[in-house]
Amino acid sequence: MKIVGIFNKREEEVGFRLSGMETNFIQDKTELLEFLKDLNKDTNVGILVINNDIYHLLPEEFDKIEQSQLPLLLKLK
Repeated sequence: MKIVGIFNKREEEVGFRLSGMETNFIQDKTELLEFLKDLNKDTNVGILVINNDIYHLLPEEFDKIEQSQLPLLLKLK
């Protein structure tokens, strides 16, 4: 299982990437929705890390992810 992060702040994205996490820099809803569709196809993702700004772009989609068994959703404040 891998850990994937979605961030909209370059500092966070770079910091987590330096720690070895697979990270993605996303700035708008359309880009995020497309990424989440691809993520749903990847059964190897165990933990999804996001910040509050990313969560508030598509809260209904992240609520669906929270209801599923995998990936585990970790929201940073």
